[in-house]
Amino acid sequence: MAKGWLTRSFRELDHDPEIDKFKTVWQGERLKEKDLAVLAGVHVATVHKMFSGETKRPRHTTYAALAAAMGHEYTLSRVLKPVYKDELPRAYEEFKAHKEMLKRKRDREARRNGKGK
Repeated sequence: MAKGWLTRSFRELDHDPEIDKFKTVWQGERLKEKDLAVLAGVHVATVHKMFSGETKRPRHTTYAALAAAMGHEYTLSRVLKPVYKDELPRAYEEFKAHKEMLKRKRDREARRNGKGK
């Protein structure tokens, strides 16, 4: 599994990588933003903001509506079965290290702002 608590489930980007997947599928369909919005039953601004980068984290319902409009199903699919007895101890250690890093960061900020020790 990936290192670092935050990267265990999500790569840190300025936007949700699913947007890129949807944009690729949408471009392949050769639909206008307005047409996709009408088919999905969402406002055209929702589609425009998602594909232009203004919206960073669209709702699941938006993804599901857009996928259905293009003839896809938006679901979770298992790619591997984690061995939880092996993964959980590592995950807890990574989470603990992440919390400690955040505490050090807060302490540094407090010292810089004259509120610390």
